Amino acid sequence: MGVMTGGQLVVEALIQMGVKDVFGIPGVHTLEIYDALYHRSGEIQHVVTRHEGGAGFMADGYARATGDIGVALVITGPGVTNATTPLGQAFSDSSPVLLISSQNETAVVDRDVGALHQLKDQLSVTAGCTAWNRRVERPEDIPQAIFDAVRFLRTQRPRPVHLEIPLDVLEASVTMTVERPELQAPTAPSATAVEQAEALLKAAERPLIWAGGGALGADVKALAHRLQAPVVTTVAGKGVIPEDDPLALGNWVRADGFKDVLASTDLVLVLGSELSAIDTDKGTMPFPETLIRVDRVNEPVRLGYVPRLMIPSDVKPFVEAVLKRLGNHSISRRPEYLDRATRLKEDFIKEQRASGDPMIWAILDVLREALRPEDIFVGDMTMLSYRAGPNFPVYCPRTYLFPQGFGTLGWALPAAIGAQLGRPDRRVISINGDGGFLFSCNELATAVKYDLPLVVLILNNECYGVVAQTQKRRYGRTYGTDIVNPDMVALAKAFGMRAERVETTEELKAKLAEGFSAKGPTLLELPVRF
Repeated sequence: MGVMTGGQLVVEALIQMGVKDVFGIPGVHTLEIYDALYHRSGEIQHVVTRHEGGAGFMADGYARATGDIGVALVITGPGVTNATTPLGQAFSDSSPVLLISSQNETAVVDRDVGALHQLKDQLSVTAGCTAWNRRVERPEDIPQAIFDAVRFLRTQRPRPVHLEIPLDVLEASVTMTVERPELQAPTAPSATAVEQAEALLKAAERPLIWAGGGALGADVKALAHRLQAPVVTTVAGKGVIPEDDPLALGNWVRADGFKDVLASTDLVLVLGSELSAIDTDKGTMPFPETLIRVDRVNEPVRLGYVPRLMIPSDVKPFVEAVLKRLGNHSISRRPEYLDRATRLKEDFIKEQRASGDPMIWAILDVLREALRPEDIFVGDMTMLSYRAGPNFPVYCPRTYLFPQGFGTLGWALPAAIGAQLGRPDRRVISINGDGGFLFSCNELATAVKYDLPLVVLILNNECYGVVAQTQKRRYGRTYGTDIVNPDMVALAKAFGMRAERVETTEELKAKLAEGFSAKGPTLLELPVRF
């Protein structure tokens, strides 16, 4: 037991919950937290970013790459509003991000007195992009609030949470002991639910597994082979089964050919997926009558997809329980069903390759060759990333990161920095369009400061290319999409990093190899037509 300030209690509670890294920018309203971080720097690293939005995106990328919680620290007012876009992205993609913000003194909270950084009803601002939102009003309540936030992220659907702490609470002192609470085990399925699922799976003749981001920690490959069921993934689920596996259909959910496969199934096992409007083509997917859905929490039915069996469970313990019941013998399936699914997928890939700019496929091939199976592809909202979803093979979980639902431009660079800090053992590449890159190019300074060996690739077409293509299709012309860029190579060099412009995919291949073997970050610019 000892005397600790509210700021010290914040840091102590984070350490007790196993947090190793936090992202943020110090401000006059968070000085108590930063003083505590200084004294505990050997146990928890603080990463100084150049914008609160960057801090939030880094926490998001860190969470996606590691499977652990990403933490961001911001001040009240502009710090919070700058962080709401990252919260919105994390909310959309179910990424476990914890935002800790300061607030003005308790006496003036939510009162319009003209205080520094004052924001009217700050909790309401963050309510729309968080799943858990709380203010702490006493220093002694800080540890429990942080424990509750982390417990929520580890036991509920991992949408972002926000904890607000007034300045006077951070500065106040209290005598207490902070003890690490017992960590709750993953939610396991009931024995009855597993028995019911096993019976349905054994009875099915043409089953299919639909895997989302919630399945990334489970042995889906083993389950697929035991059931002899093909596996399709959402973007968030890419890598849950190696995409060169004969049962892997990849991220194919939005193709017309996949609807043909889905229509021929008699059971779909949905693992860790919300069945979003994006992944189900606005609810038009022809799911069979027998739908089993396994997810951490029993959420309301969306888009009319009523499961025959809803199992509230983490996917990993469910898969383990089913594998245990099935034993070591694979279930025999009709070969024509599996053959047809594989053939339709191959036809889809051929159709994709025959359409679009050939340079897209050349770049994707070069990237796949340059990256090891365990390396991390971080894509921004750019044409190459859109094509990569169904066409870029992924072999390991948490190696393909993309801002799917909210669709935030400028996400990739800071998210890649977070991923690299979380997984220093892996190569990381950030894929950016020239338009999106300038949303967050200031975070090159962060990559340089921490000497991160990531590669930043800019595909430069001197416009907001995706929007321009859509305008051409709809209206036959473009408007507001032409942009004027700085010299990207000179810009990167001004930050103190290696940078080169390459003209061909052959040059790109050589420079990627150099970049991944270099010390510190590398920026490569490639002019493109798409």
